[in-house]
Amino acid sequence: MSEKIKIAVTGANGYLGMQTIKLALERDISVNAIVRRSEVIKSVKKNGVKAFLVKNFEVEALEDAFKGCNAVIHFANIVCGSRALFEEVNINGLKKIITAAENVGVSRIVYPSGLGVDKFGEKDWANNNYFYSKNKAEELLIKSKVAYIIFRPSYILGSNDELIPDLIEQIYDGKVYIAGDGEIPMQPIYVEDAVTAFLNASLGKGENNKIYDLVGLQTLNMKRIIEMVWHSIKAIGLNIPPPVYEYISYDSAPAKLEICKEMVDVMKCDIIADGKIAAEALGFKLSLVEDAIKKAVKLKLTSNNIDQQNKAVLMLSGGIDSATALFWALSKNYDIIALAMNYKWRPKKEIEATKKLVELTEVPLVEVSVPYIMGAVDLRFEGYPIPSAENAPEGFIPLKNLIFYSIAAYFAKVYGCNIIIGGHIQDDINKFSDVGLSFFKSLEKIIEISKHDKDLQAIEFIMPLSNKTKEEVFELASELKVPIDVTWSCYGDFEEPCGKCSSCISRQKALKLIKKN
Repeated sequence: MSEKIKIAVTGANGYLGMQTIKLALERDISVNAIVRRSEVIKSVKKNGVKAFLVKNFEVEALEDAFKGCNAVIHFANIVCGSRALFEEVNINGLKKIITAAENVGVSRIVYPSGLGVDKFGEKDWANNNYFYSKNKAEELLIKSKVAYIIFRPSYILGSNDELIPDLIEQIYDGKVYIAGDGEIPMQPIYVEDAVTAFLNASLGKGENNKIYDLVGLQTLNMKRIIEMVWHSIKAIGLNIPPPVYEYISYDSAPAKLEICKEMVDVMKCDIIADGKIAAEALGFKLSLVEDAIKKAVKLKLTSNNIDQQNKAVLMLSGGIDSATALFWALSKNYDIIALAMNYKWRPKKEIEATKKLVELTEVPLVEVSVPYIMGAVDLRFEGYPIPSAENAPEGFIPLKNLIFYSIAAYFAKVYGCNIIIGGHIQDDINKFSDVGLSFFKSLEKIIEISKHDKDLQAIEFIMPLSNKTKEEVFELASELKVPIDVTWSCYGDFEEPCGKCSSCISRQKALKLIKKN
């Protein structure tokens, strides 16, 4: 049985490192992943990946990481920083990589440089610390005893790249900043093509000691890229207007775009190359850049809720009924998002109970502030006429459930939930007409009418306790191991339950009946 191929990847937690490792694992290649920060080790640990912490490119530690590896792909470089930092990372760091690779007999170093690096000292845009460090790095590799393949890539585009997500945000905001006139030619390459080139080179494809321009098939410019991003957003069904362009000078671009001067200089690179040379030599096919943009837009903006059937918004007040509904829903394997309404005069202990319940169950909580919502009696004492306050049940809030469950329906749409769960019990239905089956069926119809015609997501209301008395709710709570002592049922805002309001009396009565039985 042949020994499994192994490669080493520096900068393993970066964009290109992670993409290359993913492809390597798909091809059943082992990876030694080199990182410089302990907190990112977890992000690279997968089956088939062994992580190595090498903080300062220590040669001995690198040798340990490189042992048994066919090749090293060296991604651990910087684009922004001081001259001293470029010297330390991009130049001296590579010196140590080369030394360690020579010492353990690595067959090849694969190095992504930058398009236009050979123009250092000739072009104004190539006369900065980044191009200087990359130029020196190429010289180091050419003079080394280890075989190499150097790539000079253009923009590498795809899911989670450094350009597309930022353009999406700007397009959404309605204005996109363009440095210069936006007409400088560029040949972006799809990230899957780029990492295939890196990986194939690490596996021995292509001749030793070659330099390849790594560019895509199409010659575009920044304005065309922006148009393609906007069209991709529209294509997934998000209807937003075309963005307005604001042209800015290259000098103001670092501050306006929050990027370093070196990155602005890269924007000025107007090198045009033939990407097919590298593709043919390394055995991969070039894709259209539309593929990169479509995938990047889809990843950022498309819902990943493939199965919404078990996702539910649950109304959680902190009382025994809603707490029991929560534990019932979890016992039925619903994926729950708890929703709490923070209205005026809501008891602080009830809010505390809600937060304790979601902490114990590890359920996410959405709190909605509705300060204008008050009980009918509270409204009368605040000076409002509110005729419905007279002869109303204790704790009555006008149109409470119409408002609360409409808000719940909104959040169900936001989070891709098909179900809304409430904790109303039989006693509630006897007091309030807006908690019965007919109310929720009517509300389902109203919600259906309120959707746009392309929205196929229906909302269903489930009231699992609607046929239970308070006593039966306590019995179910006991079966489900609901932390009853955490819940709060009193209408009053006290340190201890008042024992006199209808909610307290109902709770005490149910507990007495349970103890009696």
